Amino acid sequence: MKNLLHVKAKKLWLLCFLAFFPVLIFAKEFVIYDDSLEERTAQKIEEMGSELFAKSGIKVILIAKKSGEGENILAYEQNFAKNLTTPYVLLTLFQAEKKVDVYQSAGLEKEFDREALLSPLPWNGTIIPLLTSKKNEVSVGPALLNGYAELVEEIAAYRKIELESAIGSANKVTINIVRLLIYGFMAIVVILIIYKRIKSRGQSEK
Repeated sequence: MKNLLHVKAKKLWLLCFLAFFPVLIFAKEFVIYDDSLEERTAQKIEEMGSELFAKSGIKVILIAKKSGEGENILAYEQNFAKNLTTPYVLLTLFQAEKKVDVYQSAGLEKEFDREALLSPLPWNGTIIPLLTSKKNEVSVGPALLNGYAELVEEIAAYRKIELESAIGSANKVTINIVRLLIYGFMAIVVILIIYKRIKSRGQSEK
């Protein structure tokens, strides 16, 4: 009887483990994500978050989800933050809804530029311009890595902390190249529209 109960307990434990394993494998301390984010990108984010936390006590967590499943992103962050110890910052993405938000504990408002991080303008924003580009399948990782790096580096600079894991200038070169490509694409579209309108007017006048 005892052996039978032992076997049943083992099976139950195994079922529970298999049920939760897909979630656990994508849950690190500073990044919570699904297959929308590459593992190597998650590892780099984890490295930066871990170093900032060790040197400042601020926990910056990235939450990347394919969908918010109808939940308001701010409400999700507020509920998630109930289990966190201050100080903390949450950078959250609901990919399907193209929703990005930054939510922080009180007192951290001056340590980073929230408006710049969330700006949709290509010459200012560090996340949204990449997320809304035509190549979404390859832009999610770089966009989130860029935004997270910008966030932790701004906090570190405010506190006069040097981060060995920082991406720094190399990251800025990459984002500037991407911005240039976005600008170029937009310029080509505008030129084509103007050209077609001029051409159609010329034909109508004839």
